[in-house]
Amino acid sequence: MAQEKLLSPKELGDLVGLSAAQVRALMNDGRLEFVEISTKTKLLTMSGWERFQKNATRVKRPEGNQPGLPLGEPQHHSL
Repeated sequence: MAQEKLLSPKELGDLVGLSAAQVRALMNDGRLEFVEISTKTKLLTMSGWERFQKNATRVKRPEGNQPGLPLGEPQHHSL
C-alpha cells in the first residue's frame, strides 16, 4: 500500500485555491482532518480534502422541490 503525500496548509491551499490561513481555519474548526506530527506541525492529505468537500457540499434540490416558508412566517411582497 502506497503512502499518501503529506501536505502543509500552504501546499494544500495552493492546490485547491485557498490561502494557508483559510486551510488552517478549517483545521482549527475541526472541519478538515489533519495529521499532527508535533504540537506545531500539522499536515494534510488530498484524501482528507476530498472527504471535507464531500461532507461540506450540499446537493441542490430540484426547483419544484423547494420547501415552503416555515409555519407562521409572513410572505414578503415588494412595494
